[in-house]
Amino acid sequence: MYTNEVQRRLSTLLLCIAVSILAQDAPKGPYTATPEEMAALSAKAKELEQKLASVKGKSDLADAEIYLKAARWAIEYSSKELSSKNDYKSALAGLDRGITRAVQLAKGEKPWTQAKGRLSRAYVSRVDGSLQPYGLIIPESYQAGKPIRLDVNLHGRGATLTEVNFLASHDSDKALPAGQDFIQLDVFGRTNNAYRWAGETDVLEAVAAVQSQYSIDPDRIVLRGFSMGGAGTWHIGLHFPGSWAAIEAGAGFTETMKYAKVKDPREPEKAAMHIYDAVDYAVNTTIVPTVGYGGEIDPQLAASKNIKEELARLGISPPRILFLVGPQTAHKFHPDSKKLSDAFIEKNLPRKPLADFTFVTYTPRYGNLRGFTVDALETLYERATLSRKGTKFTTTNIRSLELDTTRTVTVDGETLTGKQFHKREGKWVAGKITDVHKRRGLQGPIDDAFMDSFLCVYSGTKPKGLEEFAATWSKYMRGDLPVKEASKVTKAEMDAHNLILWGTPSSNPLIGQVATKLPIRWANGQFSVAGKSYSEKQFTLQMIAPKPLSPSRYVVLNTGHSFGDKEFIGTNALLYPRKGDWAVVRQEDGEVVSSGLFNSNWKLQ
Repeated sequence: MYTNEVQRRLSTLLLCIAVSILAQDAPKGPYTATPEEMAALSAKAKELEQKLASVKGKSDLADAEIYLKAARWAIEYSSKELSSKNDYKSALAGLDRGITRAVQLAKGEKPWTQAKGRLSRAYVSRVDGSLQPYGLIIPESYQAGKPIRLDVNLHGRGATLTEVNFLASHDSDKALPAGQDFIQLDVFGRTNNAYRWAGETDVLEAVAAVQSQYSIDPDRIVLRGFSMGGAGTWHIGLHFPGSWAAIEAGAGFTETMKYAKVKDPREPEKAAMHIYDAVDYAVNTTIVPTVGYGGEIDPQLAASKNIKEELARLGISPPRILFLVGPQTAHKFHPDSKKLSDAFIEKNLPRKPLADFTFVTYTPRYGNLRGFTVDALETLYERATLSRKGTKFTTTNIRSLELDTTRTVTVDGETLTGKQFHKREGKWVAGKITDVHKRRGLQGPIDDAFMDSFLCVYSGTKPKGLEEFAATWSKYMRGDLPVKEASKVTKAEMDAHNLILWGTPSSNPLIGQVATKLPIRWANGQFSVAGKSYSEKQFTLQMIAPKPLSPSRYVVLNTGHSFGDKEFIGTNALLYPRKGDWAVVRQEDGEVVSSGLFNSNWKLQ
């Protein structure tokens, strides 16, 4: 038994840990740079800008330009971006590094692309055209042309994290980890979003950038993360179990309701929690070797416990899974546990061929598994399973399947030949679904539109909601919001992007073009949804649907993300969809008065 004093100290420790986790590293307070310092920073940024202009169009330009982006954010948002004097110094040093790289590019040189050790690089994101950084550790043993293991590392939450200090931490002469013989990719993830939405896209884009620049063994790519990075590893690892040779998830969270203390969510909110509740995808640990870790006295131990308990509830014992608990350890990785985890991962490399499996998803967004694609569900956000034994497949809640090559298979007892199959009147047949339906990459909800290339379009005066979204996007998603006036949007742009249209059919000509082909009706200054009519002067319709002008993309009306500053500032578990596929919002106070989901054919329920 503990003594009263030990109990008191332990309770105090646990309370401090809980407060620390809930606060998620509250910032220490911004550094106020002097006018002279800001002038020096601006002058140096101007110098880099001029040098970049002279090498425009050069390959690997992003590796130099990223330092200008970092400094620009520091200049424009200095009251919140510079958390210390060191950040200011790092911004200046980063500009010097960018200038050096720009000068080298002008000479036809780019030595950093061949460098070993720690360094920073960058790419241009397809989402918003922004520059996004990533950090690398290149071991001395690396040889171009000889495929090497890649470890993808997802950082924890840091309230003062910016491009400036991220770049500085990786442009370092610090000694490499002893004996490391793999490349390590440190993902920026657009700062702090638990690698959701565009943060998730950043993980995949950063991996693709490294694969394009270095010789990576696709069967030895490991995903790892701790705390917020652990949450990201749980969801990305189990959403894409065929993409990784192994995953290591430390702490984090794997469900929403308890962790984020959500009470009485609307039905569309509750349904959409299945998108990021990794515990729902626990079965996919049977496909990818998995380490789940938590400290014994860390509340975030619950993340791996949730997975373990869900597997026990289902009566499943994955053959390659390791649950570790750091003895008397708070919110960190115990060194002995880390050794066991490293040994487990090493033992399970390289990635094995995909044998018989059971794969789970709740949305076609996460329906891909190494040559097999769940392209459409019968009911979105309900459990769907695809199981294979040889050439025989069994399914639940799946409407459409796609294979990577033509073959003869048996699906739920029906023998079929082809690459694409779908259910028709309860029976599987070969071929594609021909009607408009929710399918992979075009399944909603509203927030899904901001995971890929998008363009915001307004007509006349920029609406307040668009201005607010632009500020939130810059602050938390680290890019300039792509915005254009309707009369200047080209046909190519309409085809290339998800269109985020602001206004009404009478005020925005692009909404007028698509209005009659959307599942909502407008007439006489009103719109009708779910059997009720609303005045355009008092209410705003927000929604997502396939774009009639280019049905492989989305059209969204009158909204950015369905969450905002309050949720970004709070725990990352709050970054779940709030409005489903459509919502009616009262203009006076921004209150959602009604919301819902379209059915599998993008029609009102």
